[in-house]
Amino acid sequence: MEEKSLHAEGQGAARSSLSPAKQGSSNKPATASPVPYDATRHSAPRSLGKEERLSRDILLDKLFSEGKSVSQNGFTLVYLECALPTFYPAQAAFSVPKKHFKHATDRNRIKRLLRESYRHEKPELYVKLAAANKQLALMLICKGKEVPAHAIVQKNVSELIVKLLSRIIK
Repeated sequence: MEEKSLHAEGQGAARSSLSPAKQGSSNKPATASPVPYDATRHSAPRSLGKEERLSRDILLDKLFSEGKSVSQNGFTLVYLECALPTFYPAQAAFSVPKKHFKHATDRNRIKRLLRESYRHEKPELYVKLAAANKQLALMLICKGKEVPAHAIVQKNVSELIVKLLSRIIK
């Protein structure tokens, strides 16, 4: 225990021995307010990166307590218009209840299908949300009884996003 604290003190001393010019410099830019979304800024618009996924417990709790929903053939899209800690117009999460799908492999497959379908519909959603200057927290849920085919998931997610946009953007 004492060795670790001595080692940490030694590192602190090594850091303080750097010149003042090097101490304050870092490769990361200073964090400022979120930059508006620009579709041309990303080389892979059909990817689904870490910052585009909804993972904060506070936002998830708020999404389910205050959010609204749209349903379509066993699929539900819960959404909440709120300020997000990213410049993307939307953050999404995906869920498949254990109550309906007992096997983890089935749940994982459906979540993969949901992510893939959302990823293909995302560019249109982002452009329309950015034009309306809105940010959304989204949760896609599959409540069916059987593992759906890819074409069915794609069709339903597309229709859910169209319904969502018709409600949000007037």
